[in-house]
Amino acid sequence: MKIDVARNLLAVKQRVAKAALAAGKAPEDITLVAVSKLASPDSVRALVAAGHRDFGENRVQDGLRKVAEVAGDNLRWHLIGRVQTNKVKYISPFHLVHSLDRWELAEKMSNYALKMGIQFQCLLQVNVAADPAKAGISLDEADDFLAAAAGLGGMSLRGLMTITALDAGEEQTRAWFESLAAKFRALSRQQLPENVRMDWLSMGMSGDFELAIAAGANMVRVGSAIFTGEDGQYA
Repeated sequence: MKIDVARNLLAVKQRVAKAALAAGKAPEDITLVAVSKLASPDSVRALVAAGHRDFGENRVQDGLRKVAEVAGDNLRWHLIGRVQTNKVKYISPFHLVHSLDRWELAEKMSNYALKMGIQFQCLLQVNVAADPAKAGISLDEADDFLAAAAGLGGMSLRGLMTITALDAGEEQTRAWFESLAAKFRALSRQQLPENVRMDWLSMGMSGDFELAIAAGANMVRVGSAIFTGEDGQYA
């Protein structure tokens, strides 16, 4: 049976809106990134036809193929997977890189951006669960990392992102989301360098995006609930 991805998208948007209102937010203030990494170009085109504009890809090369194959005005492609340093020269077509997760990558992105006269927009990936299987810096290191990265040039740091442990229970996941949201709010109140802004808090996937919105996320990454109709997480 063919999956009606446009119908699934509408159902997810309704859930996002309900979660936003319950958290005292306007639904339009939550950016829904449709994680298209396992989706066909035709499925992505169906969402574009339905008016969706934000899509997330995990792998640079796969994402670039989707960018080339899916036409549409004002599409925003998000790179949400780990970036190998030798792929930095290919990532400029992405609107936002969610996965700035280590100093070596920051240096490589800065050097390339300065050489090419471009500016990367990125989020700092925080390993809020302290999960050795996940990339990202520790919560305690976020302030120092942002301050140091701000001095590199060629990058605009626009917020924070996390991926929690997939096998965690609801209470633990909520606690992780709330701890990163508290860090996001604390940073938002600080005097930050010119190229650092706390615009986006990207957290939550198909199985837990409502928890993330309740905690404070204003960007969620949802794949399987849209493209397969299931709530298992992939992002």
